[in-house]
Amino acid sequence: MSKSTIRQEIKELINKNISTLSSSSRMICEKIIASEEYKAASEIYAYMALPDEVDLTDVIKQAIRDGKKVAVPKIIAKDEGIMEFYYLDSQKALAEQTSGGAYGILEPDETLPVSPEQTSKTLILVPGRAFTKDGARLGRGKGYYDRYLAKEIVGSSPTMTRLPNVTVAGVCFGFQIVETLPTDANDICMDTLFF
Repeated sequence: MSKSTIRQEIKELINKNISTLSSSSRMICEKIIASEEYKAASEIYAYMALPDEVDLTDVIKQAIRDGKKVAVPKIIAKDEGIMEFYYLDSQKALAEQTSGGAYGILEPDETLPVSPEQTSKTLILVPGRAFTKDGARLGRGKGYYDRYLAKEIVGSSPTMTRLPNVTVAGVCFGFQIVETLPTDANDICMDTLFF
């Protein structure tokens, strides 16, 4: 099955399940917050969700309350598919430091500090259109996360060695888990999944 066909099937499933997305998001956030990966991390790289993605607002707010550094992405070069993560200010409300950006996604204010290379124990939460249980991911097709993860986490070495202090976790609704996905050399595999 092609990537575009899978994306279309997932879109239809999302539309069928639209009334449960909010409650499912809350349950998935509870799973993330209760996880060992979350507890061990001093930094959480989250995302600001589109209406058809798992809403991580509860995780972001809890992580700030727990004294963790929280970063969210901003698209900095749309034509090149490049994004960067910016740290949120724990003293300000989320709405005060985010605004509408590319693709209608809330993005952090560019006056916030850019996250450096990950040296602390970091959990990166990654959205996707579909995942397999062994961590293969299908995104929306723009390649932002694959480029970011390849550059910052995996590196370009032939062995694709990951930073040992970073856990990359896919986040999705249960109906977005599929048996197999067509993948290529640019697709970054997740370490774990939350669904």
